[in-house]
Amino acid sequence: MKAYAWLKMAPLALMAFVVTTLGSPRGMVFAQDELSLEDAQLARRYAPVLYFHPAELFRPQSVDVLVNTARLRQARRNWFDVNVLLSVPITDLFDYRDDSYALDAWYGDEGASDYKNYSAHRAYYQTVLSSEAGGPPIVTYAHVVRDEDPQHITIQYWLFYYYNDWFNKHEGDWEMVQVVLSAAGEPGWVVLSQHHGGTRRPWSAAQIEEGTHPAVYVALGSHANYFWGDETYPNGRTIGNTRVEIMDRTGMAGRIVPEVILIPGREEVEADPVGWRGLEWLPFAGHWGELAPQSDFGGPLGPADKGDQWERPYAWGLAQPLDVDTWYANRLRVAVTGEAAQDAIVTLQVAGGNALPWAETHGGVALLHTDPSPGAVIVADIQARPGLLYDLVASWPDVKTSRVTHYRFDDVPAGASGRASLTLSAGGPPVLIVAGAAQEIRPTSIEEEAVTWDAPDLVWVAEILPAPEVVRGVSLSLLASLLPALFYVGAIYWADRYEKEPRRLLAAAFFWGAIPALLVAIVVRLFFRLPVDLLGPEAVEAVRVGLAAPLVEETLKGVAVLYIALRYRLEFDNVLDGIIYGALVGLGFATTGNTLSYVGAFLLRGFSGLGSTIFIEGVLYGLNHAFYSALFGAGLGYARLARSRWQRWSIPLAAFVLAVASHALHNLVIRSAVGLNLLTVALTWVGVLLMVVLMCWSLRRQQRCLVIELVGEVPDEVYRTLITWEGRMRARWQAFRTEGLRGWRRREHVHQQCAELAFKKMQHQRRPDEPGLLEEVVRLRKQVRALVEGGS
Repeated sequence: MKAYAWLKMAPLALMAFVVTTLGSPRGMVFAQDELSLEDAQLARRYAPVLYFHPAELFRPQSVDVLVNTARLRQARRNWFDVNVLLSVPITDLFDYRDDSYALDAWYGDEGASDYKNYSAHRAYYQTVLSSEAGGPPIVTYAHVVRDEDPQHITIQYWLFYYYNDWFNKHEGDWEMVQVVLSAAGEPGWVVLSQHHGGTRRPWSAAQIEEGTHPAVYVALGSHANYFWGDETYPNGRTIGNTRVEIMDRTGMAGRIVPEVILIPGREEVEADPVGWRGLEWLPFAGHWGELAPQSDFGGPLGPADKGDQWERPYAWGLAQPLDVDTWYANRLRVAVTGEAAQDAIVTLQVAGGNALPWAETHGGVALLHTDPSPGAVIVADIQARPGLLYDLVASWPDVKTSRVTHYRFDDVPAGASGRASLTLSAGGPPVLIVAGAAQEIRPTSIEEEAVTWDAPDLVWVAEILPAPEVVRGVSLSLLASLLPALFYVGAIYWADRYEKEPRRLLAAAFFWGAIPALLVAIVVRLFFRLPVDLLGPEAVEAVRVGLAAPLVEETLKGVAVLYIALRYRLEFDNVLDGIIYGALVGLGFATTGNTLSYVGAFLLRGFSGLGSTIFIEGVLYGLNHAFYSALFGAGLGYARLARSRWQRWSIPLAAFVLAVASHALHNLVIRSAVGLNLLTVALTWVGVLLMVVLMCWSLRRQQRCLVIELVGEVPDEVYRTLITWEGRMRARWQAFRTEGLRGWRRREHVHQQCAELAFKKMQHQRRPDEPGLLEEVVRLRKQVRALVEGGS
């Protein structure tokens, strides 16, 4: 190629290099060549300087940090959320764009991945995504808007955080810094996002570094942006009918200017997704994080779905209140009010002329961003336009009483020089001296106001509800966990037709099964600091036991079933008995878990935490755990009648392995199933149906045992009533009609003893070497004969 041809192409090559360099982080390729060089330069020139609280873990990064970790789920009306994609290529977000979808951070199990499990999210971020772990660089997405108002250019810097670790914990967090320029490029305003709104400052009142970079202080956990560091910002929340305060806290650590990635408008990406490679996520209208019953606890919408904040950023920004009018109610403040405030200047200093390092001046307003030290005397120097009258308000904070006293001075004459001096201290009202005036000016009025200095980072809704409401919520939680369990227990007890198990032993199995769940809750609470509403069904998984969770849980329950089978072996006769005791242990385990989950959800989030979904999941959770434990119990029951010694230990072991495998397979299928299909709907009920089939099979075997073993043991007319369930019920009703309830119970006792005799005879035949069985058969035979001969 000729030399002049190279010279003609050099400017184009240089422009492409600058745009790519300024707009793209290392290792990423975007369609930045479509954006103007001027936009790229503006975005880099005014990029914010970010400061963080020393305890802040998360940093703004590219959306890949969540997309690469997440599965894509869809909310279905009147149904559970379903999986759509188990891994999410960023290009696929372009095809799933409506607001029913949500990206859900996924670590392989429900407990660890739950949006409330801040411990797991923090641990994953720290070990995989943080800068210390070699994670992606700190970036911001810059969106330059020129067409909303021809007189202004608005630059938005969108910041994406992996997790919001504040009061309303949720996955994904979008925040924004906005710089408003004139059409000529002169900066005029800085606007910062804060929760559901924001505040603004004139460019001249913001802290600007290196001439063009506004300093932004990121609040701990919430990532709301503020104009001052090492400060507290009380954020009011209305919960029910009560207003509560939750604090945002800023710091001055971790200074960084993020790398800039320029992004276009949504329409441009929708029109040409291939041309905007790497930005296919921008039209995604779903949620950036797991959905939650309360919207504030679910993943947020993306930038392009923020309404006016994205579509009319200039108008939205100027509609936000001024920072000094919104915050700092608990700070020492001196402000000139009225028309004279525009030209006034107020500065603070210690009496004697020493500077105050935590003081700042905003024209006619001066603030001290710390509590006055004990005994401090502070002087406010006031410069106003000469010859005018102005009003002055001075606020003095008292940390001990959590109150601020407002001193108002009306119609203060500015005097010939416009200068005045206001002396403030804790000892009494301030003294105002106007230069050239002969007398001191005293306050026109004095008012006190209660303000918030500090507040907890976590609010328990139950603490602010009336006592009757708390009682009602806790009662509802307890009933929701106990009633389904009692229904299941009743159904299982009814199914035991021939020889009812002792009620005291059934109750012991249920409550004994509940103990491991309670112990798990205590352990994870003490050692893993989990949220209280995760201490229920997913407690083991929540501490990242992962695939070992089924083994841990089935071992905890299986110990209780095994103890009953060994300690009360004369009551533990066959497969049906094993199913009953195993199911009750599982139901006890599930009931404790559900109770903790329901009560915790109510205490933390009130009645809105008790949605229908949590109850439905609790009901299914109880059925599942009853099935798993019943499998192991059935194995123990089968081994009870096994002839071979090796079967007596191998069959229970195989049943335990099957219980663990069923638990793990159930978890795996539910979590990995994509979409709504017959398998995901029916799987929960497969275990219940299998348990019913096993019970029916065992009942048939019990009936055969009665037919065989009771021959010759009782008179024929009694024998014929014993060998069928219908015959037994007819005999009891006849006794009831002649003798009442007492007759029913006596006939039931005869049937119970006869069935027990038959079962013990079969056990003795199968296990003649077991000590005590023969003696038990002899004892029961005598008792049955005495009952029958006695006319009972």
